[in-house]
Amino acid sequence: MGKFSTLFFLGMATLLTANPCWALWNIDTLVNKWKSPVLVGVPFAIGTSSNVAGNLEPRGNLVLSIPGQGDVFFEDKGHNTPCSRPYWGVSITYNDQQWGFYYDGGGRVNVGINADGSVSFTPSSEGSQVVAGNGPPVCRVP
Repeated sequence: MGKFSTLFFLGMATLLTANPCWALWNIDTLVNKWKSPVLVGVPFAIGTSSNVAGNLEPRGNLVLSIPGQGDVFFEDKGHNTPCSRPYWGVSITYNDQQWGFYYDGGGRVNVGINADGSVSFTPSSEGSQVVAGNGPPVCRVP
């Protein structure tokens, strides 16, 4: 990891600290068609002492760095929907674009990085949704 990446992740650790009470989502499949390897980072707060392997799943907050393109930020929002189902939400931002990933417990999303550097998100767990922009999910009857 280069000097910039190390500083970036140390700085992000204080901003994006997972709250374990609602961190029950994960990336199911990551397909990288970009010209370079990508970096997936799980930020840790300053002073955190934990088993790294135990913190890789489920996710809370996450940063996916695409060299030369920018960073995709996944910020766990906890319960931030007007619905009882889906109940949980993750805000996803990449450059000037935004999505919401909404799910019930154990949410999973597929992430695609295309050859042109664009990204795509497809829900892979039952009842989960990806909404472009910052709009709300479609509420389901429990």
